[in-house]
Amino acid sequence: MSMHHRLPTDPDWPQLCARYAGSGLLQRDVALIDAAQALRGSLAYLATPYALQSTDDGGRWCPSSSSTAADAAAGWCSRFAQTGVTAVSPVVQADAMLQRDPWSDALDPLDEHFWSTWCRPLLARCDAVLIPPLPGWEQSAGVWAAARAAVTRQTRVILIAAEPEGPQGAAPDFAPHPQHPVSSHQPEGGTP
Repeated sequence: MSMHHRLPTDPDWPQLCARYAGSGLLQRDVALIDAAQALRGSLAYLATPYALQSTDDGGRWCPSSSSTAADAAAGWCSRFAQTGVTAVSPVVQADAMLQRDPWSDALDPLDEHFWSTWCRPLLARCDAVLIPPLPGWEQSAGVWAAARAAVTRQTRVILIAAEPEGPQGAAPDFAPHPQHPVSSHQPEGGTP
């Protein structure tokens, strides 16, 4: 069994960072502009927290909280678009679908199995997974699942560094903490 399949299903970023240190598959604390240079002209999957951010205090889906989470993701899509990177956000698209008729039972906003299955084709076609430093990303099951699936397929995962003047919040310090330059080279067997 490969090391990819032994990753836990619950978020364990220190383990992921330790396992992929130096591999080029996981790049941490990457400046937005550096990620953009490496991915310009590529398709990237923007992994942002959603489920916990889109519920009320009772654990029920909240349309306004969902929109707030989608707006944060859309802001990052816009930032990447301005640098020449096409970043797709399943959160932005899902929120638009859910907001069309927020009280319909046609789509369950909190059906983790449905949404992970729905996201799979998007993730499979992307050249990298981008994870911006939005609050809650490190606890997000969806962000973790995207990162886990990406490294399993030999697709890069890029953790975007927090910008001091930005509202996105600081990224936690995971050990070990080696700096990995972002290169445009894909590991052998990875997606082009």
